[in-house]
Amino acid sequence: MKRYVLHAEKEIVEEVFDVTSSSESLFDPSYNVFPGSPMPVVFHDSEREIKSAVWGISSKNEKITSFSKSEVEENSIKDMDLKPCLIPASGFYLWKQSVDDKYPFYIRMLGREVLGLAGLYQETEDKKGKKSLEYAVITKASNVLLQPLEPTMPCILDPENFEQWIKGNEKEVLQSQFQDTQLIPDLAVYRVPELVNDLSNNSKELIQAIPKLRDED
Repeated sequence: MKRYVLHAEKEIVEEVFDVTSSSESLFDPSYNVFPGSPMPVVFHDSEREIKSAVWGISSKNEKITSFSKSEVEENSIKDMDLKPCLIPASGFYLWKQSVDDKYPFYIRMLGREVLGLAGLYQETEDKKGKKSLEYAVITKASNVLLQPLEPTMPCILDPENFEQWIKGNEKEVLQSQFQDTQLIPDLAVYRVPELVNDLSNNSKELIQAIPKLRDED
């Protein structure tokens, strides 16, 4: 997953994730979230909180935007000081490769205005002592509905697993919820304008369905 969307109202996000925030700007709608963007994440320190974090975890000379489900299950990233978080999202984009081009598709879940994507975060500190948060998304093999688009998709957590996840039971949640990689949740998938390819574009138009214009296979 290279991009996602969050346009749910502040009150809805707070209700779904059982958090409160005094910040209004934290919930400004974003229809083209890309790596490097500051976005709200939910985590549990002494209590459940929602704060701004930057998408992309610093590691040596690179920014890691995602980890695979297997990396978490196999503890292959245990040397990194990462903690679990929830990433509020209204939906996400995937691209379908055709013979000569790629076409963007928007994916959302029917009946849920905001999703909780599984994520990991870390706290960093710059040379001046200023602290900030960075996060990455957990991905899994795409289900049969999304396999024609891309081989991986974000792990969409059931709300009943939110508490387990942010309190550190990541492996248990991944193993129990995603045993069946072919499971198709209530997803709506549709082609959207190629305007989303331009990072400077950020409007509701990006998630408006468009008809199939030509053979995309």
